[in-house]
Amino acid sequence: MKISFWLLGKCDDSNPSAIPLEQLRQWENEGVIKYLGEKDDVREIIAKSSCIVLPSSYKEGVPRTLLEAMSMQKPIITTNVSGCKECISPPFFQVDECQIGQNGILLPAKNSQALCKAFEQILSLSEEQRLNMGKNALKYTKSRFDIKQTIQTYINKITQYARPNHANLVFISNTSFGMYNFRLPVLKALQKQGYQIHIIAPQDHTTKLLEREDFIFHPIKVNAKGINPFEDFKLFLQIRKLLKQLNPALVFNYTIKPVIYGSFASSTLKIPHISIITGLGYVFIQGGVKKRILKSFVLSLYKQALKQASSIWFLNRDDQDCFITHHILPKSQTMILDSEGVDIEFFKANSTQASQDEFIFLLIARMLWDKGVGDFVEAIKILRTN
Repeated sequence: MKISFWLLGKCDDSNPSAIPLEQLRQWENEGVIKYLGEKDDVREIIAKSSCIVLPSSYKEGVPRTLLEAMSMQKPIITTNVSGCKECISPPFFQVDECQIGQNGILLPAKNSQALCKAFEQILSLSEEQRLNMGKNALKYTKSRFDIKQTIQTYINKITQYARPNHANLVFISNTSFGMYNFRLPVLKALQKQGYQIHIIAPQDHTTKLLEREDFIFHPIKVNAKGINPFEDFKLFLQIRKLLKQLNPALVFNYTIKPVIYGSFASSTLKIPHISIITGLGYVFIQGGVKKRILKSFVLSLYKQALKQASSIWFLNRDDQDCFITHHILPKSQTMILDSEGVDIEFFKANSTQASQDEFIFLLIARMLWDKGVGDFVEAIKILRTN
């Protein structure tokens, strides 16, 4: 049987951890991987694949790509880091450095040898065993990550915290893409509850798609990785001005800068607000002196900004523990949201059995070193020399 390795995802040259397109093409020319680029709808590619891999060292919330794969009954291989490890169902049994769960394999981050072993473990399973892993993946997704549960959480918390007799709900993010791709079912469900949905975010190619859903869009400029205090103060003023005009029942903030400056703006206007920590992100990855200084500064901003938040949601317990350990907020102010949810029926309907003639390991992610793309390539090379 032919064994293939595919990469699918955006080549994000603006990210400090980005892998250059030239490097991806070189690996492809060497016959190591096949790079598929970026696709809006990943279902067809997942359906063709045999196992989905995400060897990330990046502190994820809960990776959407893994939940989508699990909904399509695919076994997964991922790392024992925040967010990723939530996707493997216990109980586990240990084989070398790999923990084999009910729907896939956990391994240490930045360990290409262990990843190679995980490839070998999956390949050594019978077809029936791999199919059972896929069935367990769907079962686990239904129990923890179904979008219906996520929607009900939003409805319950809006009932608890929203100001009565206010028709507007505001959602603030650093991308329109994130609002459309990760939160569209939630937004549509709340719209059906009778709320007018307002989105404050930078414009991108998904902005028009949001507007087609009759959401009201308010463009802002967010330099997600910028550290210019004047630029950030301008962002705060932009958000505050919009919130004062909209006078919403409740505000939801996502990603670092919207969480910080959306919370500050809401607090000054005495508007109830909920912040969703979707992941700790680049600033929390191990680094040098500059990274430690930046992390300390961001933690200080979080601590001040979140004081008056109605609630702070985390997608995994490690991120919650990080904020509590750093004395940013008390545990009583927090809750765990089991991912941002996945529309199981949308993906399950497209589940098909992979080819019997070709076993495809698929990595879906932005093409970043922190996502483990380099470890994926190194593990492939080790496997082929064994």
